[in-house]
Amino acid sequence: MAPLSDAELCERAVQTIWRSLDERDLVDEHVREELASVIEPLVALSLGQLPQRLIDTLRLPNPIDASRLYWLTRRLLTLVPVLQAAEIEFDKPGDHPPAPPA
Repeated sequence: MAPLSDAELCERAVQTIWRSLDERDLVDEHVREELASVIEPLVALSLGQLPQRLIDTLRLPNPIDASRLYWLTRRLLTLVPVLQAAEIEFDKPGDHPPAPPA
């Protein structure tokens, strides 16, 4: 199987984020690890520090406290539009990376 393009990595991450939020599974350590694995390749893209911060939080051992779950949910929701914009940019001819979020 060919490696995913940067746009496909972004799309896959968005789908995984929505699935984990829809199913309210962030309390499950295995679900958080899967999500961290999906987000991990995004660290190499020009997306700032948020992907790495999310990975660090996703990989916290159980039990994860409510304040961290709240932070994690909000940041995942913040990351979705960034990934969607990045996917559009990566799909453009020339494969120009998006500007990092402010």
